[in-house]
Amino acid sequence: MTSSGDRGADRGATTALEVEGRLGLGGMAETFIARRRGPGGFEQRVCLKKILPHLARDPELLQLFEQEARLTAHLSHANVVQLLDFGSDEGQPFLVFELIEGTDLRILLRAFAAAGEAMTSGLVAFLAQELASALAYAHDAGLVHRDVSPSNVLLSLAGEVKLTDFGIAKAFGSPGLTQSGMVKGKVPYMAPEYARTGVADPRADLFSLGVTLYEALAGVRPYRGRSDIEVLESIARGVREPLSKHVPNAPSELVQIVERLIDPNPDARPPSGAALLDLLRGVQAPPTARRILGRHVREHRRASAPAEVAPPAPEAPYEATERIDSGGTMQLGVQRPAATSSPMLAAAHDVTRTRLPSADIVAAPVSAPEPVPESTATRTVYEPRAPSLDAADETADVPLRRPRARPWGLVVVLLLVCIVAVAVVIFRVAR
Repeated sequence: MTSSGDRGADRGATTALEVEGRLGLGGMAETFIARRRGPGGFEQRVCLKKILPHLARDPELLQLFEQEARLTAHLSHANVVQLLDFGSDEGQPFLVFELIEGTDLRILLRAFAAAGEAMTSGLVAFLAQELASALAYAHDAGLVHRDVSPSNVLLSLAGEVKLTDFGIAKAFGSPGLTQSGMVKGKVPYMAPEYARTGVADPRADLFSLGVTLYEALAGVRPYRGRSDIEVLESIARGVREPLSKHVPNAPSELVQIVERLIDPNPDARPPSGAALLDLLRGVQAPPTARRILGRHVREHRRASAPAEVAPPAPEAPYEATERIDSGGTMQLGVQRPAATSSPMLAAAHDVTRTRLPSADIVAAPVSAPEPVPESTATRTVYEPRAPSLDAADETADVPLRRPRARPWGLVVVLLLVCIVAVAVVIFRVAR
C-alpha cells in the first residue's frame, strides 16, 4: 500500500504503508496501526483508517469518507487529531492520521469508576477548556462535529487532549448526505433538536460536550433509560438529577456551565465553542492539570499491561506434596504443570479510534497450587517424584500403606478369657 505523501509535500514522492495490527472496529470503518516509510530512511507510526470491505462499494459511505477527508484536510489544531494523508489502495480509499499513544476518555472514566474514584473538578475544568478550544476552532472553520463523546476524546501519555473522528462532521448549511430525518451519533450524547430534525449547529456539539463533562464529574450520564427511546424522552423533557447532587463540592461556576450546556433548549446554551471559551475563563484549572492527567493515563496503561510471570526453575519441574491424613495413609502429590502466562487479544473496541489501545493485551490467569486442608500436615519438596506404580496413569496419586503391627497381646488376652469362661461353665455343670 502506498500513499502520496504529506499534505503540501511533493506529490511525486510516494510513501509506503505497512500495516502492523488492528486498532479498532466501528460500524463503517476500521483502524490499524501502520508504519509509514519513505526515502532517506523516513519512518513514522500512524493510524490507518479504511472503510469496511463489505461497505467499500456503498456510494453514500464513500461520500462520507471522502467528505471526512475534505473537511479535516485543513484542520490543524493542538486539540484536534491531525489528518496526514488520503489515498486509495486497489480502489479502496483510506485515511492516514497521527497516532496518539495513550487511551480515550471513555476507558479512563471506566477505570476511575472501577477503582471507586472520580475525576477531580480541576481535571474536568481542564478537559472543558481543551475541548472547547477544539470545538471553537472547528466552528470557526464552519464545521459541526455531531459526535462529541468520551470515546472520541483521546488522551496522550503526556496529558494532551485531542478530539477525533470527524467522520460525520458537516459544514454549516450544506445539504446532508443522508435522507431527511436520518441522524448519526450516540444517543446518550445527542442534542434533542438534532435527534428530532436531523439538523445540527454548534449548539448541538456543546450539548454533547456538556453530557461528557457531566459524566466525567458525576460518574454517570445525566439522561438515562432502559432503551434509546427512553433516553431520548428524558433528554427532550430535561429529566435529570442536578449535577450538584453528585458533586456538591465542585466549583459552582463549573457546575452552572455544565448545567447550561445540557439544557434541552438550544437557546439556553452558548452559541458556539468560542462563546463557551469565554464562559470558562472564570473557571481556573490547576496549572499542573496536563501533567496530572498524563500521570493518570500512564498509571492506567501500566495497570492494564500484561502481568509478568517469572519462568519456573528448571531444577524443580515437579511440585511433590507429601500428606499424612488421620488414617495413617501417606500420599505423594501429583506432577503439576509450570505456571504460564499466555497473552491473548482482547475484544476490539466498538468505536474506531486513532490511539494505541492500553488494554488490548491481557494475561491469562496463572494457575495456583491446590489448597491443602489446614488439618493436614504438609511438607513441600522440590524434587522429581518417584516413578508411578501404575504405568497407565502417570498423574494418579499413589497410596502407600504402612505395615501394621499384629496385635498378639490382644489375642492372648482374649484366649485366656475364653478358657476361664469355659472352665466356669464346666464347674457349674459338674455341681
